[in-house]
Amino acid sequence: MSSEQSNVGSVSSGEAARTAEVPITLRLIGIAMFSGFVGMVSMLPMLVGLPALLDLFSTAPIVRFSTFGSFLGLGPSLALGIALFVVGGTLFLPIQFLVVGAYLPPEEPRYARGVTYALIYWIAFVMVFLPNAGALAVGLFLFVSMLYHVFYGLALGYLIDRWAEIPQHAV
Repeated sequence: MSSEQSNVGSVSSGEAARTAEVPITLRLIGIAMFSGFVGMVSMLPMLVGLPALLDLFSTAPIVRFSTFGSFLGLGPSLALGIALFVVGGTLFLPIQFLVVGAYLPPEEPRYARGVTYALIYWIAFVMVFLPNAGALAVGLFLFVSMLYHVFYGLALGYLIDRWAEIPQHAV
């Protein structure tokens, strides 16, 4: 037997404090929802402003998004599409981030996990809303939609990490 001690399984006190389990409280949910709202506001210039400036803005994708309302017996409309988009971005996505954010890369800075999370949703967004257009329009769509998802993720991750903490769950 060696007189050396094994450090396997030992954790420094700073590391232990950083990985301590953070409970998901109503305060944390409120911060997450507000952060999601700020993220949605931060993406508006890219989501609406730039396409409107280039005369490319169309409400058709928003109306197409409102077809999720058919699960509730509602017909597609622009108002329903906007409402579902806002509810998803301020309620469902931030709360889901509280649960899965602890498992996403990068380890540091923790707020960048919001970008990782938003880019996962960007992949699904592209698969659903990719326009049937020329290469330039598709390229512009991919670039702009990725940018506003990054803006949303930065706002979501940064504000939660700043005002509370991205929960770290014991696994």
